Amino acid sequence: MNDSLSTPILVVWDSGTPHTFSGYITEILDIEGYNWRVVHDLASDPLTAETLAGHHVVILTHIDPSEEVQDLLLEYVRGGGNLIALRPPREMAGKLGLNSSSAERSMVDRYVSFSSICALNAGIDHGPIQFHGRGEHYTWGGGEPNAVVAYFAAKPDYVTPHPAIVIGTLGEGHWSVFAYDLAESTVLFHQGRREQASDGARADADGARQFIPNDLFVGFLDPDLRNLPQADLHQDALVRVMEWIASVTRPLPRVWHFPDGAPAVAFLNGDSDNMDARDFWNIIATADRYGIPFTTYLKPEHHEIVEPEVERSLVARGHDFGEHPFVSLMPTKEEMRNGLREEMGAFRERYGHDPVTNRGHSVVWVGWTDQAKYLRENGVRLDTSFAGGRYHRTAYVNGSGLPVKFMDENGELLDIYEQNTMSSDDGMTTDKCFERALSIDECIEVSKQQIDASIDRFHTVYHPYFHPHAARPAPRSIQRWIEAAIQHCQARGFPFVSGTGWVDFNDGRRSLQLTSYSFDEASMSLEMTVTAGESVDGATLVLPHVYCGLAMASATVDGEPVAADATPMEGREQVTLSADYRAGETRIWRVQWGQG
Repeated sequence: MNDSLSTPILVVWDSGTPHTFSGYITEILDIEGYNWRVVHDLASDPLTAETLAGHHVVILTHIDPSEEVQDLLLEYVRGGGNLIALRPPREMAGKLGLNSSSAERSMVDRYVSFSSICALNAGIDHGPIQFHGRGEHYTWGGGEPNAVVAYFAAKPDYVTPHPAIVIGTLGEGHWSVFAYDLAESTVLFHQGRREQASDGARADADGARQFIPNDLFVGFLDPDLRNLPQADLHQDALVRVMEWIASVTRPLPRVWHFPDGAPAVAFLNGDSDNMDARDFWNIIATADRYGIPFTTYLKPEHHEIVEPEVERSLVARGHDFGEHPFVSLMPTKEEMRNGLREEMGAFRERYGHDPVTNRGHSVVWVGWTDQAKYLRENGVRLDTSFAGGRYHRTAYVNGSGLPVKFMDENGELLDIYEQNTMSSDDGMTTDKCFERALSIDECIEVSKQQIDASIDRFHTVYHPYFHPHAARPAPRSIQRWIEAAIQHCQARGFPFVSGTGWVDFNDGRRSLQLTSYSFDEASMSLEMTVTAGESVDGATLVLPHVYCGLAMASATVDGEPVAADATPMEGREQVTLSADYRAGETRIWRVQWGQG
């Protein structure tokens, strides 16, 4: 059988849904590299069997579909289709074999525990993790024991019999149910509690007397799980389900997070607090000595340290610059908006371009997503202000080590990335996070643990924050710490990125489109064309090393052979296929499993 398609994934959504965050599933797919998808909006276009038949995997978002739509989706599965349903209606879940209690119980903001006997969970090395939002209680009355991927847990040490993620078959097709809304849960992981924003009922939740992102997560992020990128781990579960459900008939490629198939990247930066020219040139010299980029965030009073022609020269060498704005510790939203407009304008006037990335002084953050909108108004594409504070030092405070986009409370996706900061020199060497100050040796050990976990366990961005002034010769100088972190990253094979470079790469990887796809089951060969909307170097496609019991034997791009070796990633053997793309360029890939 030869199957051809160019948009394997269909997302069924309803723009009129009251479930505001359900549309964030498209951002999750973009984060995970499933660019080849279309969205069908039930509010404007009725769903038909013909529409469903044109796609390999259908994702039903958490909406309120009519019985007609539910029946249509179930019939699609019976006929051989593949369906992933996010917190579907109970009656629909019941037709897939999930039994509801008469009380129709649920739980809110608790935990998920992945089943150790489910083959999809091979390689998972963490215990229960949180989920946010509401999870529906079901009992599972059929199928093999490994049909349950994960169970709900009331507490980390109390796993319930109620499945959180289930996989199964119906007729000729396959399905998976997430009994919670993965999209809503992910938004809340990334952005925290709305009521704990600066304009919410519980502002300054950590008592630091300033409005900072950490406030959003107090009482919401379990401190015992702060070193796990929990939102990413939930997305990994979706990826494993996607791979399983698609592999029944054809392999499904995705775009990897990092350039050239790297398992992780490092992003080193700092701001100009208390910085003089000697501090600045010392940090640049340190970065140059190791051949890595460094991103510096400048206060307006420190613009004079970096002349425009010097900035251009350093950018040409790979370094980067952004603004380090400050209004006050507890500004109103209007004060922050006006202050950002003034400071970003000063940066633009001096250097002739927008500050593409940003870190606020004292990481002050107003509103829930208001500040993200204000930053975007001023040309900012990535913010690094989300960092752990009280209860959450050295944390994946937003649940992710990847660049993720914001969504406002009305469900609008914002074109600005949020990149979690894992650690800061002042946060670790002082008691400002209400924890014991660490020695430089202890800081180095923590950094090495973060680096190893980023590359070995989680495949995330190692993103520490170092102030140039703190590297001055002194008893507690962080110079030794900075160099130890760089050396350990280089020993582990990390590529390094600048702020603007990281934005450009992620825009580029997200612009890739599968413009044709053809899989021949008889010969176990795959041909696909991939077109880039924007230029990107080192964009990497990921495919399973073993498919239908056969190992990948060869791969070519535009007729030229490329390595098809197995790489252990995410607990399984995969193959990474990397290439450079210019804007508008199409590359032709041919992949062969077995001997052909």
